[in-house]
Formats: sequence, C-alpha cells, structure tokens
Amino acid sequence: MPDRIIRGTADKGEIRFFLTDCTEIVQKTTEIHKLSVSNSYVLGKFICAGLLMSAGLKSENDVLTISTTSDKISGRMVVTVNSRSEIKAYMFNPEYEPDPASEKSGGSIDSVVLGKGTINVIKDMGLKAPYAGQVEMKYGSVAGDLVHYFAVSEQIPTSISLGVLIDDSGKVQKAGGFLLQMMPGHSEDTVRVLEKSIYSFPNFTDVLDMNYDLEKIASDILLKDLGPVFKGEIIPRYKCGCSRKKMQTAAQTLEKKEIKEILEKDGYVEVKCHFCNRKYRFTEKDFGKN
Repeated sequence: MPDRIIRGTADKGEIRFFLTDCTEIVQKTTEIHKLSVSNSYVLGKFICAGLLMSAGLKSENDVLTISTTSDKISGRMVVTVNSRSEIKAYMFNPEYEPDPASEKSGGSIDSVVLGKGTINVIKDMGLKAPYAGQVEMKYGSVAGDLVHYFAVSEQIPTSISLGVLIDDSGKVQKAGGFLLQMMPGHSEDTVRVLEKSIYSFPNFTDVLDMNYDLEKIASDILLKDLGPVFKGEIIPRYKCGCSRKKMQTAAQTLEKKEIKEILEKDGYVEVKCHFCNRKYRFTEKDFGKN
C-alpha cells in the first residue's frame, strides 16, 4: 500500500485530525542513510511527525523544518518538508547503534538516541521572517516532546502518536502516526470523549500491521464516537531537490586557497548532499579563475 496522509475534522469541527502511513518513506530513508535500527526508529518518528505537520501548511511555498540539538552521538537530525509533503531528512552519525545498557538512561529508545537537547521548529511561510519555536526535550519520547512544543509555542491542545515497527532483519515493516488538535471553542465533553479514545488506542503501527487503512483507523477506532469527516488525502514522497548547480554554489563558498589546495591534491572538489548522499565532483574548470 502506498504512503498516504489523510486529513479531516470531527465532532462538528471541534477537532482536526491528520493520519499517515509513511512506511515506504521511512524505509527509503533508512536505506539512503544506512541507519542503525535505533536511529531508524527515532528519525522515522520525526519523519512521521514532519508529514503530519506538513498537512496543515496552507500556502504552496510553505516549508517546515524540524531539527534537534543533542548531547548524544547521533541525536542531532534535520527533517524538512514542504506543503506538498515532499520530505527529506538526515542525521549525524546515522550508522551508530547506541548501547542502552552503557547509556544508563533507563528510558525509551527515543531518550537513548536523543538524550538532552532541544527540538526546534521553523515554519517558512514567505513572510519577512520565518516562525521559529524551540522546546527542551524532557519527556523521553518524540511524540511527547512535540505535544509539549504545540502547547508552549503554538498554544494548541494536541495529541500525537508516532510509531516505527522494524522486523528482525532491520526492515521497516510499518511506520505512521496521528496528530489530533482541539479547535477554538471546543467543549469539555469533546475533550473527555477524545481523551478516553486516545487512552484506549493501541500502538498505531500494530493497527497498520493488522491491515487497517487510515480511514478505518479513524472512523472505527480513534474517532469512533466523534463523527469524523474526511477532507482529502495527500501522497507524500521523499524528495531531496539537490542539483549540480546548487552543490556548485555550495562548493564556491569555500576559501579560494582551500579550493586550490584540494584541486592540486585530488584534481577535483567533492561535495556530498546530506539529504540523499549523492556526490558531486567539480574540477578547476567549474571554478573558473579560482
């Protein structure tokens, strides 16, 4: 089944919801970056979150970036997605597999990989300055820290579930999640019904693994008593967007002396795109009179 995002409202507009199955994108990211199992879990969750959040972008050129700072070896990562849900991602030290015992965190895989640090969200909506929000990572889970971000930075009551299911061979079996938000003017009765539903909801990836489609998850389980109305779907994809021209511009930011030294030593300057790992080589001819 291809990756999808669905969106809609429930309880006569008091709730808006987004659900995604992004298994193929998370698997592709794992293959591109040769992610360790733990890093596949965590970066995969950030990819799910980025896609869910992108479905709420309104203008064609809006771009959302989620990044982290961290005191862990592979805890820093970047996810960028546009309003068409074209996403790309990378993380530092992608192949590193942390040892939960040596980390002594006593917590989830999320906390072992991420440690102490911040989640940073930037929304570029074509204004004079992009919107930027930052929260400390202190809940030990990607979903919990993003719920905290929405509460602190956007003042929106939000519930998020994110999951990545990986088999014994290291292949991503399922990846996805949901994002629910209370709209202005919502009633306390709606909150109580929704909280009860969320409390009893199983792991999202387990439900996907039972071959439930997103609409069935929303209408039969998650929002069963809240009358969900579906407003459309988006087909997300992993898209880097790098090009030889862009990478040449990046290479030309090096000091002229450094470019000359590299050319004399190797005969070319090589630039690698962080998001897709494609390598570009530039010779003396590409640098003109440098």
